[in-house]
Amino acid sequence: MRRFLMAVLIATLVGLPSLASTESESRFHSNGSGATVLIEEHTATYCQTCAQIDPMVLDFLRDNGNRAIRVALHPPADDLLGTEISTHRLSLSEDNLSVTPTFVMDGDIVSRGYVDRTDLQLNLRSAELDKRGILSLEAEVLISGNAIQVTYPSLDLEQNQTLTIFIVERVVVHDHGISPNGLDQNHDVARGMISIDDENNVKAEFIPDRWNASVPQNVNHSVRFLLSDDDDPLSFDVVLAVESREEGPNKILSSTIVRLSEETGGESKMTPLVLVLGIGVVSTMAFIIQSRK
Repeated sequence: MRRFLMAVLIATLVGLPSLASTESESRFHSNGSGATVLIEEHTATYCQTCAQIDPMVLDFLRDNGNRAIRVALHPPADDLLGTEISTHRLSLSEDNLSVTPTFVMDGDIVSRGYVDRTDLQLNLRSAELDKRGILSLEAEVLISGNAIQVTYPSLDLEQNQTLTIFIVERVVVHDHGISPNGLDQNHDVARGMISIDDENNVKAEFIPDRWNASVPQNVNHSVRFLLSDDDDPLSFDVVLAVESREEGPNKILSSTIVRLSEETGGESKMTPLVLVLGIGVVSTMAFIIQSRK
């Protein structure tokens, strides 16, 4: 009997972590720097030039590390991945989409149409030199179920500044032949975007129909995205940009990325209920074993 109870005790102890994991939370932190340049690439699934340069752009981003972050923006018309985010972002640069691809670095349009690696490298260096100030970006993302909570409590925005948060899908895979330009994969695709000002007011919001978003008023500079049941939060990244608009086009002061992946994820969290139940079961079993000696 004692051996049986001991076996039950061991099984209970082993099972507690799996019970806790059903209520797990994961925390992620920004891993860019205030000097990072935000590249907004206005691209399209029907654009043959975009498909041609896509491998080069991916190599360029990989080789430049934290110097640059890319967000791919697809126009709302005739595009498999289209959203109004593209139209809105170009309007901040006082422009509209006339040619794909169009590259915008830190708010300035730097090229339209075909580009090579030398073009991108020179434009990146120019954008770095144009930085008017470097802010330390220390954002945190909490994943709980299908919710992505983005928080930046230490940020101190000025009156003419906004915090823009993009939810970016790392890789979108298409069925073979469905994309007009022949690309079966698209990377860094902007799916949702919210901009808030220094008083937590929403200045712009674009999210998919099956998502919800809210801005908690009791937490400074925080946005909560609730994804659909079909979406895996860990397939996305979060890009943040501090922007300023005084006169003329929008200007990005600093940007960073929070990469959401199981490899870089945070801690699992045992809920109080599971913990109390576990302690109760273990204590009871230990008492029974002791009383039968």
